[in-house]
Amino acid sequence: MLLALLSLIFPVIMVLAMVADFRTFEIPNGLPLALMLVYPLAAVSAGFSWQQILWACALGGLMLLVAMLMFAMRVMGGGDGKLLAAASLWTGQEQIFEFLLITTLAGGILTMALLLYRRLPLASHFTGIAALRQLHAKKKDIPYAIAIGAGGLIIFPHLPILNR
Repeated sequence: MLLALLSLIFPVIMVLAMVADFRTFEIPNGLPLALMLVYPLAAVSAGFSWQQILWACALGGLMLLVAMLMFAMRVMGGGDGKLLAAASLWTGQEQIFEFLLITTLAGGILTMALLLYRRLPLASHFTGIAALRQLHAKKKDIPYAIAIGAGGLIIFPHLPILNR
């Protein structure tokens, strides 16, 4: 029962991050932090060894380093990098490649859709919706948590924690 409750944190955080990034182009720091803090509890509840938990933390640290490099090169936002690193804790080495592949594909689709949306004039009935107006106006920003969240939600049923 405890594992079931703890494992629900992952999809809830993914959805909250997607919504926050869509609305404000920011991911609250508390969301990746919650993923990081709950993961060890969920892993222990699933019967993971300390070695497995430490390997997952090492993978998360590696992802954070890669994300920091991408942030320094202005390829990725800081919140996106933190969310990606925290989510990789949960995917573990078993699902990391699938998670990254799905996230990348979702990011490509998102980017193409945004490029098209931003090329067209904003329809008058959308001007009253602040999030859509901001999404249209911010020509260089992409709410990439939508892609990360999509990858996380698709891979969720296959997370190592749920398949022990």
